[in-house]
Formats: sequence, structure tokens, C-alpha cells
Amino acid sequence: MYDFSEKDFDDERKKKKRRRFRLLVISIGAALIIGIAAIVTVSYYYMNRSFSGYDVVSEVTRADSNNVTYRSFQNKLLKYSRDGISLLDGSGKTLWNGGYEMENPMVDVCGEYVAVADIGAKKFYVYNGKDPGVDMEMAFPIGRLKVAANGKVAVLLHDEDSDVINIYDPYNTVEPLMVEVPTNVTDNGYPLDFDISPDGDSLVAAYMLADGGMENKVCFYNFTEVGQDQNTLVGGKSFEKNMISGIKFITEDEVAIFYENGFSFFENMKKPEMVFEKNFDKDIKSLTYDEDHILVLTGNVGSTEDQYAHLFSFRGKEEMSEKIGYKYTNIIMTDQEIIFTDDQSCHILRKNGKEKFSFDFGKKYEYFFPAQRDNQYFLLDGTTIKKIKIG
Repeated sequence: MYDFSEKDFDDERKKKKRRRFRLLVISIGAALIIGIAAIVTVSYYYMNRSFSGYDVVSEVTRADSNNVTYRSFQNKLLKYSRDGISLLDGSGKTLWNGGYEMENPMVDVCGEYVAVADIGAKKFYVYNGKDPGVDMEMAFPIGRLKVAANGKVAVLLHDEDSDVINIYDPYNTVEPLMVEVPTNVTDNGYPLDFDISPDGDSLVAAYMLADGGMENKVCFYNFTEVGQDQNTLVGGKSFEKNMISGIKFITEDEVAIFYENGFSFFENMKKPEMVFEKNFDKDIKSLTYDEDHILVLTGNVGSTEDQYAHLFSFRGKEEMSEKIGYKYTNIIMTDQEIIFTDDQSCHILRKNGKEKFSFDFGKKYEYFFPAQRDNQYFLLDGTTIKKIKIG
């Protein structure tokens, strides 16, 4: 007969203990996997669910006329007209305002700054919500302006014989004029568009030359010591007959150039270099952008057949491509969404390609903008400002 020793009992107890521990680890692991799967499933549902209705959170009467324009700014409502400009919160309360008299106001925003100019006249204003605003009088009529994130302003001025793009610091009361960029129409061409970098140290301008056949080109200007050594002009590129439709700085050192059949991406504004180019074989119906992405709508103009939405990062990676049948007259992009609107319906497409909201309001409205809270939006018709929550 085998005689069990105390050592054998100890070994057996250790084996049982190890088995129990393994079972406990397996049970905990299984529970964690089930829990994580449940969280992922619920999160996926909430992040990708589709809404088909809405509730009105608040409503105020619009106390303005039909010649007032609204736009989204910092998830609030920026309102401007020929008589002044103001920023409204979600309840319609005025956060700041500025008064002026203009015939043809044009607004540009960057960071906390809002610039408004009277196109064809000689005055512009800059606001930041912290002071009453500043204004400057120009010597020549204003054709366009762009504001930087530090309040500096690039202004296109039309002289009789030539144009000039001046860079101003309107908060510098001693020497507000910082840089002059002459643009002789005969030599440089007609200026199509331009943008100033967020730090105000660089400018990119697009020109069209008509003499001897049409040519479109961009010029890169830098106002640091590097640019001063080259009379501020540090680079250029011809796009030949491909007309340039827009220019947008993404960071202080990166800029996107948009043209008829695609876009290009440049970096290093002290020595500009093209790092990506995307051209489309199909017609481009619309092209827009935000701080992180470029959206291109391809298809036949006037038709929703074979209409695709292509979303690109500013490094050229295509992050989404979806066939959509939306009719639209305007597109707004937010951090996570693409909002398509016409005068009666609204469609919201997430940037992952999942539809979030589709609704026909049954009557005309004027604006649909994102509000500060998730799933809340501003809906403006001719008489009211509504804050709604989709659901």
C-alpha cells in the first residue's frame, strides 16, 4: 500500500490552488472580453446611429431684416450687415458687437479674430471680443482681406495701374503697415485669391496671366529674415491653364492650393515644396475644407447620379469615399461631421461615412449651423432662431 506523505498532500493542495487561480484568471479574462465587446458595441451604436427627427430646445425671434447674413463662428452665430456686426450665443444674447456703415461688407475669421471690410471702399475693422475693435483707412479701394490668428490682416488694394497686397498690424498704432507686396497686373497677372499664415509671417497668392495665353500661378512670400533676403518672394509654381479657385493655410508652415480638377499641398514656407498632389478624372462639383480635411464632391453638375464624397487628410490620405444622393446648396464641415443643406432639407454625414441625420423640414429655412453641445444645432428661418436637438 502506498503511504501518502505530508509532501504529497502539499503538492496536491498546490495543484488545486493553481487550477483555481487559472479558472479565476480565465473567468476574469472572459468577463473583461465580454465587457469590452459590450462597450465597443454600445459605443459603435451611439457613435453611428442615425436620427430622423428633432426637438426644439429654445427659440427666439429674429430682430433683423433680410439683408443680414449669418455664419458659424466658434459654434456661435456671427451676424453682420451693412450696419454692423455682432456675435450671438445659443439663446440669442449678444456677446459683442461693432458698428459701422458699409455698402458691401466681406468677413474673414481666424482664431479669435474677425475682420470685416467694405469691398470697393477704403475701410476695414478687426474685432476679437475683448475690446471695442479697431479700424483702418486705406489709400485705395479694398478688393479682399484675410486675417491671421494674431490679428494681422492682409489686404488687397486696387490702384489704377496695379494692385498691392499690404500686411497690417492694426493694433500697432505707430507703424501698422508691416509689408507691401506689389502685384503689377502686366507682369504678375490678376490676383485670384490669397491667404495669410496664422502667425502672419507668410503669404501665398494666386494670379492669372492673360497675355500670350492664359497661365495660372502661385507665389510664396515670407516676411522673416529668410524672405527679406529675397525681397519676400521665396518660391512659385505654375498651374498653367488650370484655374486656381482657393488658397488655405492649414498651419503656419503648410498650405493647400485648390484648382479646377484637384488640389496640391505645400510645406516649408521659407523654401516651399509640394509634398502632395491629387487630380480627379471626374468633374468636381464642390470642394471645401476645414482645419483637418479636404472634401471633394465629384459627379455631374445638376444631377445626384454617380455623386461621390471624397474626404482627404491634408497629407493626401483618402479617409472616406461614399456615394451620396443628397441635393445641396451649401456644405459645412465640423470636427466629426459634414453638413449638406438646401433651402428645405438637411443631411449630416459623419466623417467615417455613416449618415447621422436626414430630414425634410417641409418649409424653407435660411441657415443650419452646429451649436456647442453634441447633437444640437441652430436652425434659422426668416423670423426665428431655433436651437434644436436631433433625436
